[in-house]
Amino acid sequence: MIDLGGASPLRTSRNYKIYDHPSVPGALLKVRSDKPVRKHLVPRYGEWRYGNLRQWNREANEYLAALHRGCPEIDRLARFMGYERTSEGPAMVVEKMTDPQGNLAPTVREEETGMPAGDPRRKEILAELMELVDDLERAGIIVGDLSTDNIVRAQERGGRLVIIDGLGERVLLPITLFSRYAYRKSLDRRRAGLALGFD
Repeated sequence: MIDLGGASPLRTSRNYKIYDHPSVPGALLKVRSDKPVRKHLVPRYGEWRYGNLRQWNREANEYLAALHRGCPEIDRLARFMGYERTSEGPAMVVEKMTDPQGNLAPTVREEETGMPAGDPRRKEILAELMELVDDLERAGIIVGDLSTDNIVRAQERGGRLVIIDGLGERVLLPITLFSRYAYRKSLDRRRAGLALGFD
């Protein structure tokens, strides 16, 4: 078990505490910090089996599917590296995405915050986001939560945008997995949502 008693999180969010992995360079430990919430009278299988770790199961499955297909666009995802037991509970191990100074890579939301509406950099970021979604579509990678909080600019990918969270479909019956039409429509909605945020 990894003892995180003396470690300070690099970042804390509503759902996670994120730490440097003490023995694996270039890796992070993502520890769930939220409490499981029972959403259904009769728990769904994933809820019953995995509790608040069920999102990790979806993310690992989607990453594994991209690995199986051998698509080069998998580089648009932070690498999944497994799981660990820690003194603060289960942790997912993921590739550390950084900025030029070696700090955690900034999210797209952090980058665009404070930019005025007419700032040409906003159009540049939006163009990069559309290029990212095009890559996802080409590879058939499903991202259930394609928000600007889950996308970072990573030195490890030459400054390109990378998805760090939100892989996999959250619904019980993932139609986007079986229907190419539904998948394209889903991505069209995500493109429109991203563009709306940059108007």
